[in-house]
Amino acid sequence: MKKDLLRKTQAFASAPGSPLTEQIKGFCYLILCPAIIFICMEWYLRNPFMEKWGIKAVLFIVNLLIFYILEFLFYAITGSLRASLYILSVLSFIFGITEHYVYSFRGSTLVPWDFLSLKTALSVSDNYEFKPDKTTVILTLIFILMWISLIFCNISIKNKKKLRLTTGILSFLMLFLVLFPFVQSENTIKTLKVYDKLFTPATMTMRDGMFFSFVYNMQFLNVKKPGGYNSDSIRSSLFTDYGGEEGVKIQSGNELPNIIVIVCEAFSDPAVLGDFNVNTDYMPFIRSLINDGSTVSGTLNVSVIGGNTPNTEYEFLTGNTMAFLPAGSVPFLQFVKHKTDALPSYLKDLGYRTVAMHPYGAKGWDRNRVYPLLGFEKMYFSDSFLNSSPEYIRKYISDRTLFNKITELYKENVKETPLFSYNVTMQNHSDYTQDFDNFTPDIEIEGVKGIRPAERYLSLEKITDQAFKEFISYFDSISDPTLVVFFGDHQPADSVVEPIWNLNNKKGSELKEDDLRKRYKVPFLIWANYPLDGASDLELSTNYLGNLVLKSAGIDIAGYRAFLNEQYKEAPVITSVYTSFSDGRRNSADIDDEALQNYRRMQYYEMFDDTDTLE
Repeated sequence: MKKDLLRKTQAFASAPGSPLTEQIKGFCYLILCPAIIFICMEWYLRNPFMEKWGIKAVLFIVNLLIFYILEFLFYAITGSLRASLYILSVLSFIFGITEHYVYSFRGSTLVPWDFLSLKTALSVSDNYEFKPDKTTVILTLIFILMWISLIFCNISIKNKKKLRLTTGILSFLMLFLVLFPFVQSENTIKTLKVYDKLFTPATMTMRDGMFFSFVYNMQFLNVKKPGGYNSDSIRSSLFTDYGGEEGVKIQSGNELPNIIVIVCEAFSDPAVLGDFNVNTDYMPFIRSLINDGSTVSGTLNVSVIGGNTPNTEYEFLTGNTMAFLPAGSVPFLQFVKHKTDALPSYLKDLGYRTVAMHPYGAKGWDRNRVYPLLGFEKMYFSDSFLNSSPEYIRKYISDRTLFNKITELYKENVKETPLFSYNVTMQNHSDYTQDFDNFTPDIEIEGVKGIRPAERYLSLEKITDQAFKEFISYFDSISDPTLVVFFGDHQPADSVVEPIWNLNNKKGSELKEDDLRKRYKVPFLIWANYPLDGASDLELSTNYLGNLVLKSAGIDIAGYRAFLNEQYKEAPVITSVYTSFSDGRRNSADIDDEALQNYRRMQYYEMFDDTDTLE
C-alpha cells in the first residue's frame, strides 16, 4: 500500500502541466529554494536579520550568490534540479545544525581546521546533551517540508550534455576562480567593511555569514612566511645573540628536580569575571598555595575558551604563541609534523625521563602521534588506567586517579633519573548540564536558583582541589627535590559563567573589551618541596610559562628560549586575543609592533625551518 501511495505521488508530481505553469514552478524552485535554504541555515546560529548580529545587505547577497552557484554546479553534475536542491539543502542543514551545537558547547563557531579534529569531536560527542530548542525544531521542520515539496520539482537537463558541461565549468570557475578569491581579497574586506577579526570567529560568522567567513578562513590553513624573514639570519642570531639552539643546560652544582606538570581541564577561578558568593570555597587549598609566599603564582593568559586544550598545551610546551597562527587553528593537527623543539625534548637531553599522561583516548587531538615528536618517551592514556579500578566522576576518570598514577610512576622511577611527568586531566570536562549518580554538586551560588552548569562546574573544581591537596601532601613528605606546576587550560563556555555576569549586571553578548579579556585568564602556581624564590601576582601568557618552570627548576636556557626571556620583558602577555606590553600599551592580536614581528619570524623558523631536529 505504501508503494502504491509513493508511486501515485510520484506520478502526480511528474504529471505535465501547461508550459507556462511548468516554467513558473521551475523558476520558483530555482530562485526561492536556495534563498530559503540559506536563511534557515543561518538561523540555526542566530536570526540573520536581527539588528546586532544580522548580516549586512551586501554580504547577504555574496553569501546567497555562493548558494546559487552551488545550485547550478550540482544541477550540472546531476542533471536534475531536484537532486541539486536535495544535495544543497542536506549539506546546508548539516552545516547549520552543526554550527548551532558547536557554538552551544564551546562558544565558538566552525572553522576549516575543525574538520581536522573531527575524530576528537566525535569521541566526546556522547558527553553532551543534544537537546533542541524551539527555533531548532522549527527550522528542522522547514527543511523536512522542503524535502517533501521537492517531489514536485521535476525539471532536468539530463539529456543536454553540452549545456550541463558548460554550466558545470562556468559554475566551477565562478566559485573557485572568482568568488573565493573575491571573498579572501583584502580589498574586499576594506571596501565592504567586512568584520575580519580572526580571534573572534563566532562574531565573524554571525556578522559575515557562515559560508563567507568559512571561505575567508580557508586561506589561513597554512602559515604565511613573515615579511622580512630570512632563515640564515634567524639561525645566526640564535647562535650569536642567544648562545645557540640547544635550548637548556644544567646550572653548575644543581641537582635536577623532578618536574610534574598538571594541565587541569577547564580549571579557572570565575571570580575574575565578577563578584559572587558561594556556600563554601570551591578551591580552598589551591587558593592557599597561591597566597603562600613560598610558591610562584599568578594569572596565566591563554588563547582559547571552552575547548581546544591542545592549543594551551602547544604554547606551554614549545614557547610558541597562537597569536601568530591562524585563528581557530590547532597546531597539533596542522603543524607538528616532525620532531619539534619543546620542553620534553630539551629535558630528555639533560637526562630526564619524559612521560605524558591523559586519562582519555590516545587519538584525541592526535596526541599519540604528536607527543613523541615533542620529546615524550612514554605515554599513558585511558586504557592504561583500566587495570587499576579507576574512579569515575560522571563519565570521566577522576583527577584523584590520575594523581595517584603520577605517584605510582614516581615510585617506579629510577632515583638517579629525574622525572618529567606531564599530565592533562579530564575530570572537569564539559558538559555540565546532566545529572549523574556518581556526582552530587555541593556548591551553591547565592542568588542563583536551582542546580545549573555553574554549580556543577564549581563542585567539580572542589573535588580537584581536595585531590590536589592529597597529592601535594605526598610530595611534601619525600626527600627527592620535586617541582609541581598546576594551571588551567581554559575557562568553561559562556553558558557556565553567564549567571556570574548576571549577578554583576552584565550580559555575555554585551561585554566590554576588558571583560572579554578576563575570559582568557586562569590561575597558575609552581610549588616545590625545596625553597623557591616565591613570587605572586605574576601575569604572563602560556608561551612564557615553560621558561618560568625551567627557572624555578634551576635550569639555564639558551637559543630560542633565551630569546623568549627577552621578549617577555617587552610584552609579558601575547595571546591569540590580545597583547599587553610592559610599558602599559595594549593591542589586539593583529600585531604590527616590530619587536613582535621579530618574534613572529623566530617562531616561523622554529616551526618550519629549524632543521637541527629533523631526521
